Amino acid sequence: MRERAGWMVPTDDAILEYVRDAGEVPPAVIGRNIDSHPNYTGQRCRTLAEHGLLVRASDGYYSLAGLGQRYLEEDLDPGELEDDSTD
Repeated sequence: MRERAGWMVPTDDAILEYVRDAGEVPPAVIGRNIDSHPNYTGQRCRTLAEHGLLVRASDGYYSLAGLGQRYLEEDLDPGELEDDSTD
């Protein structure tokens, strides 16, 4: 099982896995497919993008960043995702 950073929640894994499999998608589609409210999914996508796991395109669609791929492959120390900001 992947070790999450302290700021991450279980939904983040589902988001990252869905985006990996689907490609570039908007939060509403992600939320619908992972059974999560679209507003919450959008909030989590923004947080994941702020931490470098997702990339947000100008049209609001998200895709998996290299760091996100490393996280999903368990090739990333969760400490690399920690910072001093508060969400």
